[in-house]
Amino acid sequence: MSNKNSINDNLIQIKEGNSKIYIYNDDLDAIPSKSMSVFYNKKMEINRDITSLAIQSYYDLYAKDNLVIVDSMAGSGISSIRLLIECKNIEKIYINDINPVSEDLIHKNLILNNLNEDNTKIKVMRNDANLLFNKIAFKSNHKKPNVISIDPWGTPNYFIDSAFKAITKNNGLMCVTATDTAVLFGVKPNVCLRKYMAKPLHNEFCKEIGTRILLYFISRIANINNMGIIPLLSFYSNHFIRVFVKTFKNKNLIIKNIKEYGYIFYCKKCGHRFSVENKDLKNINICKICKSDIDLNYAGPLWLNKIHELEFLNKILMLNNKSDFKNKNRIQKILEICQDEIDMPPNYYNLHKICKKKNCASIPKIETLIEIIREKGFKASRTHFDFISIKTDMEIKSLENILSNYNKK
Repeated sequence: MSNKNSINDNLIQIKEGNSKIYIYNDDLDAIPSKSMSVFYNKKMEINRDITSLAIQSYYDLYAKDNLVIVDSMAGSGISSIRLLIECKNIEKIYINDINPVSEDLIHKNLILNNLNEDNTKIKVMRNDANLLFNKIAFKSNHKKPNVISIDPWGTPNYFIDSAFKAITKNNGLMCVTATDTAVLFGVKPNVCLRKYMAKPLHNEFCKEIGTRILLYFISRIANINNMGIIPLLSFYSNHFIRVFVKTFKNKNLIIKNIKEYGYIFYCKKCGHRFSVENKDLKNINICKICKSDIDLNYAGPLWLNKIHELEFLNKILMLNNKSDFKNKNRIQKILEICQDEIDMPPNYYNLHKICKKKNCASIPKIETLIEIIREKGFKASRTHFDFISIKTDMEIKSLENILSNYNKK
């Protein structure tokens, strides 16, 4: 049965999660862009699924009070409406978008889902996101939000500072999306330096490098605002990065995090990669494997610490298991792999690339290869960043030897 119903010549009704919304007919199958009447990206449904699960998990694990949520770039209002229907304990939600057409559509979609705007829980607004954050930050008689979602078209960098000024300083949840992946993944390195104050690398594990650059940037802006962050979940899917970070206000822990910022080095000639913290950044100018001094490059500064918290992932998985989301199985796969990634090095190896380089006739199953590596005393896991890659603390030459020997057998 189709989940689309024509309303009139301009609007069409669709279903997502446990909600119904109107979107403009011309926007339904359009390539997502700023030119849409009201921005809606169908491919972001898994983002909204995980966000709903993550906010409920945050409430169950960390929130000290009922939820005050700011959806700063609401578009059609789908994320906010889903949260109102799918999450409990929401005290207030600001549904904001600067587009006047969005504001009108949000009102229609609230009515469609029988959500009463007359109560004090729901506040629809039309503001620039930074202006909204600043209004909230400097209202002394209002409770500060403990959840802020930033989901822009492109970079979120313009909005992070004012969001940290608005959010609860301890145990707040910041949910940030970046869709400027060409920048973060090193296709546009100068733009990355300008926007994120870090040098990227365009290589086989650039998706993780880009995610760690985004976390570093968010963390540094938090530091400026006398806060630190703890990443609870960081994931890549469908050309976007989404991170969920918890705020804290502890000067000693902030300094500890700053000391753990660092760099990832990569040798283009032999594929060797390693990470160093800022304090250890001395005289690294040659690859220790192939001794090349012209092929060794670096990315950073970036976040080297953990990018997921196990307790948080476990909670989301439990809630996902009870959900009826159509992406349920896909979410489970992503999060289970994220669990395995937690204590692994901040890089991964693309097996197809290595096997092509070594002229291997076949590639072993990833589970088989992980078992072989673990039997040799090294760590190994899959990675959600790339389903044909693995993470391991084994060096490149040893991994190449395993793949060569596997083919000989």
